[in-house]
Amino acid sequence: MYTSIHFSPQSRDADDDWGIIHRIVDQAKRAEQAGCASIGLTEHHLAGFNTYVDPFLLGAHLAAVLERAYVSVTVAQVALEHPLKLVEKINLLDVLTKGRSMVALAPGSASRTELQAFGAEDLDRNRVTAERTDAILRAWDWDGSIDADGIGVDLGTSVDRSIVAARINPASYRYPRPLVSRATRTPETIARLGREGVPAIFGQWITSDGDARDQLTIYTDALLGAGHDQETVDECLRWLGFGLTIVVAPTQAQAEKNWREYVEVGGEGPQPGRLGGAAAWEKEWTHREVARASGSLVGDPARIVEEILRMKEAGSHALRIIPAVVAGRAEDREETFALIFDEVLPHIGTQQLPDPTHVRGQVAAAV
Repeated sequence: MYTSIHFSPQSRDADDDWGIIHRIVDQAKRAEQAGCASIGLTEHHLAGFNTYVDPFLLGAHLAAVLERAYVSVTVAQVALEHPLKLVEKINLLDVLTKGRSMVALAPGSASRTELQAFGAEDLDRNRVTAERTDAILRAWDWDGSIDADGIGVDLGTSVDRSIVAARINPASYRYPRPLVSRATRTPETIARLGREGVPAIFGQWITSDGDARDQLTIYTDALLGAGHDQETVDECLRWLGFGLTIVVAPTQAQAEKNWREYVEVGGEGPQPGRLGGAAAWEKEWTHREVARASGSLVGDPARIVEEILRMKEAGSHALRIIPAVVAGRAEDREETFALIFDEVLPHIGTQQLPDPTHVRGQVAAAV
């Protein structure tokens, strides 16, 4: 199983930020040593919701300290960014990691507070994301030619103006483009991605109905029935899996106690009344944390391993472990990561992701 540790730590106030970010770097190195296939980063903004905010900036730093693990961005908020800027960021991360990166494109946060800060609160996020994703693909497909009017490629959308008339740089390390996927939970989109041979990133494994294994069947049936070459199939299957939010402790009783405290305080980072912002934002943030906790797997390492093996047996090739830790409990965070690295990962059969087979320098030499 290709395992990722998903880092989306939250800070209670400004004094927490720097220490949390530096600890992520140390924990990422430990995760790689423990056999993790990738280090998972994400994008959220404001109020300590995700301390490092920008997965591309942190991913660029991690590229210099990781030797084998990929940097996986799940997800980049396409609704907040001009398509050309995303192409540049994704390409640069691809270069710095030497092709050991994967970026999932998605509309991103539904938080009105977050969207409002970027002037995006009135956008049709799904439509704009689809348009910008098409523009991003046009940028990668462009052969670099400029027409008589001085136009290379039009990356415009219903909300962006963008005429590119010069080479987009840096060029990606992978050829012909970086590894990108789409994040979705919609059955129709899951099937379409399988037919198109695009890696799909699913949400949480645990649902109100039990688990989300039906998504695996929809995707694999579409993927295997579309006639793709084996290389495409293998690439897609390596990323096929779910997020699993866990509250883990040495004993089941302690894990359940930690989970109750997590729900009681409203999550990992700022607690209600301490955000220093609008009451609506506090309510929004706390609702998200409690909802996240309700889908957690709570238990000792043996219980966590048991559920991960169930995922594996159901056909999940990838796993994103999302640790949930009570606010302000640095000692619990260290214990959580130690349990994951020492008592969970050794029992689930972790695998490393292969290096990319098609990279720009090698393709150019062959031609």
